[in-house]
Amino acid sequence: MPYIDIRVSKPLDLATRNKLQTEISGSMELIPGKNSANTTICISDNYTIYKDGQPIDSAFIDVRLYRESPTDSKRTFAERLFAIFESELSLPPSNVQINFVELPCWASNGELF
Repeated sequence: MPYIDIRVSKPLDLATRNKLQTEISGSMELIPGKNSANTTICISDNYTIYKDGQPIDSAFIDVRLYRESPTDSKRTFAERLFAIFESELSLPPSNVQINFVELPCWASNGELF
């Protein structure tokens, strides 16, 4: 039941948004028990993001997971996200931040897990 919230400084057209979500969804299986069918992705663009007081082309990715996942799996998934954002949006890894939040419970489909 992952939820991925992406905030990007660049404006994105529909084709680029779709390409991002397709590549990210296809990478979910790098984390045990996660896949495209149980993942929700939200992509928000045209944000102003600052570093050292200056606006930069950047992305912030919040990855919320139900229960703890292995560190090595999260590392591999993060490396894949860095590569996706570099190839699709020309954002170097130094301008991409990824946050993993692992939650002990989750409600979905009318049920609390």
